[in-house]
Amino acid sequence: MMDMKERMVKKLKLITSLGNLKQAIALHKSNLDHTIFHQIDEKECLTPTTIEVSEDKRLQQNLDELLWAFEEKCVAGGQDSVVFFTTSLRGVRKTFEDCRRVRFLLENHKASFRERDVSMDCEYKEEMWRLLGEQVTPPRLFIKCKYIGGADEVVSLNENEKLKKLLEVFSSAKSRQCEMCENERFLICSKCNGRSRVVAEHETWKRCIESNENGLVKCALCT
Repeated sequence: MMDMKERMVKKLKLITSLGNLKQAIALHKSNLDHTIFHQIDEKECLTPTTIEVSEDKRLQQNLDELLWAFEEKCVAGGQDSVVFFTTSLRGVRKTFEDCRRVRFLLENHKASFRERDVSMDCEYKEEMWRLLGEQVTPPRLFIKCKYIGGADEVVSLNENEKLKKLLEVFSSAKSRQCEMCENERFLICSKCNGRSRVVAEHETWKRCIESNENGLVKCALCT
């Protein structure tokens, strides 16, 4: 009789132990699943940002390596941008067509750039001459204060696919239109109404100090 009771007690202890073991396994599994899901959630949240930063860093490193071979020129406002000297005058057909070709390539690569039309403001022409040390004609392209060249050099870079790499950092998802000047880069001077002259004392005319020689002022938003 005693042997039977002892066996029953051992069996009950074994059943209790097994029950506790199953509960412990279930609890451990629950904690493990929670930890895994938590790590997955964190990974999903961090991965896009990490990839984006890594990609931007890679593109910037590639650009710096490519620009190393070009001559440095300190273009105003061009430390971290693309500066494009051009002309909208059709007086010299080849010059006008060269400017159109370079503009087409920049827009084709969806690059954001600062346009400086030398025919609209003589200060741009003087700046271009000062940078290059001679009276050259547009187009002239600069990237991060590095002189890339004129139309022939830019077209050559595009043909060997280097221009695309140079402009990758400056590519924009879609072209944006300036709300103030509609990408014309200039506005009519409100003081002289585009005449470049204003009435002085005794009804005499004098040069408007706010506009350029064409009676225009640079757009404050996009130039």
